[in-house]
Amino acid sequence: MSDLPISTALFNRAMAGNKDAQFELAEIYMQSEKEEHIELAEEWALKAAQLGQVEAMYWLGEGYAVYAKDMLEEDPEESKTYFEHAHRWLQQAAKHNHPTALLELANFYRRGDVVEKDVAKSIELVEQSAKLGEVQAMRDLAFIYANGLGIDADEEKADFWNEKANAAEQPEA
Repeated sequence: MSDLPISTALFNRAMAGNKDAQFELAEIYMQSEKEEHIELAEEWALKAAQLGQVEAMYWLGEGYAVYAKDMLEEDPEESKTYFEHAHRWLQQAAKHNHPTALLELANFYRRGDVVEKDVAKSIELVEQSAKLGEVQAMRDLAFIYANGLGIDADEEKADFWNEKANAAEQPEA
């Protein structure tokens, strides 16, 4: 099969259409430096995402966004294509309330990557992400309110989100 730690049982479950096994295979393949394994990682992640595996949707969206940013100067057209792929998969994950996907999608609206720039929509998505427990979104929202970025500054809301982020980062006693 491969020089990676892939059990026959995992491979068989993936081949049988188990979306979680397919995503697990994608993650294993992605640990490799070999181009053929990276391609297999994408193929398995796509299969899992198409079957509704939400983490695979996010994983693809984030991966395509990183690749698009890397390609931006070298090949703007290819970059745009990958930003579109990223946006589509992040939107799918966001429909399932994936907090990190919502936060990354907010960046698309903040920057205007393959969507019309919409700061209000961006802030709305950051807030959705924060309410779902994404600590980075809480920090971003505190910064947005503290500095009045796209909205009126509100020190009380900034403090609220900073306190929520601090509480979320505290280990359980």
